[in-house]
Amino acid sequence: MTNIAISVEGISKRFGRTRALTDNFSIAISKGQSLAILGANGAGKTTLMRAVLGLTIPDAGSISLYGLSPTDPCSRTGVRFLPERISFPKWATPLQMYRQLERVRCEGREMDFIHRADNMACGDLLNRKLGKMSKGQRQRIAVALMTCGNPHTVFLDEPSSGLDPAGRMLVRSTLAELADQGSTVVMNSHLLGEVEKVCDWAAFVHKGALVAHDRLDDLSQFKGSAVVETQKPAAMKAAMNNLGSVKEKSLVYPLASEDGFAELTERIAKSGVEFTGIQLHKESLEDIFMRIMEGETDVS
Repeated sequence: MTNIAISVEGISKRFGRTRALTDNFSIAISKGQSLAILGANGAGKTTLMRAVLGLTIPDAGSISLYGLSPTDPCSRTGVRFLPERISFPKWATPLQMYRQLERVRCEGREMDFIHRADNMACGDLLNRKLGKMSKGQRQRIAVALMTCGNPHTVFLDEPSSGLDPAGRMLVRSTLAELADQGSTVVMNSHLLGEVEKVCDWAAFVHKGALVAHDRLDDLSQFKGSAVVETQKPAAMKAAMNNLGSVKEKSLVYPLASEDGFAELTERIAKSGVEFTGIQLHKESLEDIFMRIMEGETDVS
């Protein structure tokens, strides 16, 4: 049985003279994968999502969603989509919206929605009219409506739009919970720090073309050092013959290559000084994004 949830092969899409996706855009997304689709504004990220969901018809190529064509309504069973721009009827309450949605999707229980709304810190809004809520409150409700129950696949286009820091943290924990339960998560966001905490994979899109697609750990390049986290950086430095640079509650050790990491780890463990972690210093998602988008390396 195939492990591929979404298969996109050689699709293209134009809107008039604007090329949204190139003639050979192809990507495969495995079941249970947490994938970020990243790129500048207008790169084609939203068009790709809408094509997979059957909301946009590509000019060429093929798409399979769990073995079914997006034109088949059955392909969207258990699939949820949170668009960047959401418009709710001003007169409706969240509970009324949930009941209307369930008349179509028939996939959950009202208690699932109430539980998710509580987790999103908007359970007290379920009987308030959506027209009398702030943008952030409506966004929390939208996330709760889209993720409640047990969806096997979720697509999110800028899910943290309009949210305060507390709301963004709740979105992250909700998506992490879905991923832990085996859901496939595909999201588009410009908040790279948040993406890095949710997704294990990333696909970089530039002018309608897929320019890189891999695990974040494999995309991230070694930056020539290792970082040791310790409450006693001065003691650790002394135990290591005064090697390393103190930086807040950590020590930074230069390494000629990743091969020296094992030897350094052994020396740290034998130092007798308590430490809470040691890791190679690698690029952040923001570093990867800037390198790929600026074309500093030849990626394909």
